[in-house]
Amino acid sequence: MLMKIGLVECDLAFNIDTHARETTHAYAEKPVVGAMPPLEDVGVGSETLTVSGRLIPSKLGGLGTLNILRNAQLAGTPQLVTRGDGSVFGFYVVQSISDEHAFLDRDGVGQIVDTTVKMQKSAAPAASDFFASLFSLLG
Repeated sequence: MLMKIGLVECDLAFNIDTHARETTHAYAEKPVVGAMPPLEDVGVGSETLTVSGRLIPSKLGGLGTLNILRNAQLAGTPQLVTRGDGSVFGFYVVQSISDEHAFLDRDGVGQIVDTTVKMQKSAAPAASDFFASLFSLLG
């Protein structure tokens, strides 16, 4: 497993080849006369995670997994994200999912599907909301 986003395991069928994580920290600038303005620490800023990969549905599947991620996006419930080495990234909401189908088969499905999932870090959900969301994703 390369990464896990909620119920979705990124593996051979739902293959990711890159992930980019951006963290920010906020500072307020205090203007002063005749000197460099000091910065006041105002706390942790936003954190985003972008995951990109390629699916080959006719050979390996993976489109169903993309639909599970879309359902998580619609539910708006934060998903626990972990990396394959066991590192826990925390809870993220799925902000956007894009997929581009190339070499369409006779059913209109791409033989190669490039996909990008953009997520933003959020607070952990309440336990009742989290489990209700898990059951709705499976149903």
